Amino acid sequence: MTEKSEQPDPIESLLDLLVYAPLGLVTQLDELLPGLIERGRSQAVMARTIGEFAVRAGSEKVQGQAEGAQKQVESILRSLLDLAASRFAAEPVEPADENVATTSSEQVHEESRVLPIEDYETRKAAEIVPMLSSLTPDQRAVIAEHEAATRKRRTILNRIQQLEADGTR
Repeated sequence: MTEKSEQPDPIESLLDLLVYAPLGLVTQLDELLPGLIERGRSQAVMARTIGEFAVRAGSEKVQGQAEGAQKQVESILRSLLDLAASRFAAEPVEPADENVATTSSEQVHEESRVLPIEDYETRKAAEIVPMLSSLTPDQRAVIAEHEAATRKRRTILNRIQQLEADGTR
């Protein structure tokens, strides 16, 4: 006896799907319907609970990141305001004589005569740094003291430290 192949007949499968299954469903609908409704309801409740949890967790994370970003922005703004205040806050100079008044531009000009680099206050750091190696250690100390008290340009101060560490005269 020869065995038939295990594959079902396509016409039989089509009849099962389109005719017999719907008929079986209709006859047992009153038994299956309450169970299907309950199953669907519990799935909807579970999906809602998971969704609420995800939204709550996501909003807490976003709120935490927003607070962190806000603190960083506040810190940066505070630093910028402090920097601006230190750069632009000029204490008024009380003249020794009422007839003699010095303006801040005159003070800058006066300081540039004392500093070992001519027109120091009007020069950019990129212009000053190459000149530092030709100065004596005492002259560099004057520049470092002046720079630390005024503009605090790190490139100039760092270069002076390098030259001092190297013992360059």
